[in-house]
Amino acid sequence: MTETLTLPYSSALESGARAMTVAEFRAMEFDDDDPFYYELIEGEVVRKLTPNPFHQRASGNLSRALHACVVAQNLGEIFYAPIDVFLDERNLFQPDILYLSNDRKNLVTLDGIMGAPNLVVEIVSPSTVKRDRGGKMSVYERFGVLEYWIVDIRTRSVEVYVNTKEGDRYDYFLQEVYVADERNPASPVVVRSLVLPMLELPLESVFEGV
Repeated sequence: MTETLTLPYSSALESGARAMTVAEFRAMEFDDDDPFYYELIEGEVVRKLTPNPFHQRASGNLSRALHACVVAQNLGEIFYAPIDVFLDERNLFQPDILYLSNDRKNLVTLDGIMGAPNLVVEIVSPSTVKRDRGGKMSVYERFGVLEYWIVDIRTRSVEVYVNTKEGDRYDYFLQEVYVADERNPASPVVVRSLVLPMLELPLESVFEGV
């Protein structure tokens, strides 16, 4: 049986004795005025800054566009942060945006999403880019998230990774990098998805107001 931690979060973060479980993580006590929020990545508590306004604008633009596509085709449901995604007892993430197809709606519970979404979108920042391209990406890959987007406000780009399976092994490959053509900036760039084949998302609309 897992021992429940009731230490203040600062003590739990500093202990570093062993990998933490999701049950222990959810039992941690956080200050009401804490300006951060937290994820559990491979048993390590990771502190994140709250999103800045430009991040929120990009997230809102994407959420609305994906929601419109999914609803129009009755494909499933879009969720956005903050929402807990449980992948195993050592990994509890809060992706910026996720898509669940109708056949994965059974993963929705009162506690959060209990399993791998079809699509995850992470909007990177200088403080998160290493994890979003590293530890978090490898966990999403391992647990079968079918498509993974990295949205970078600084470069105004969207990277789309698609998960393939060979035997028991999942593996991401870079399907496309969507970025404006500096030689022809007026030429429209349209973001497309294998998971949402009806989606045609103008890149400029992702970064509107950003």
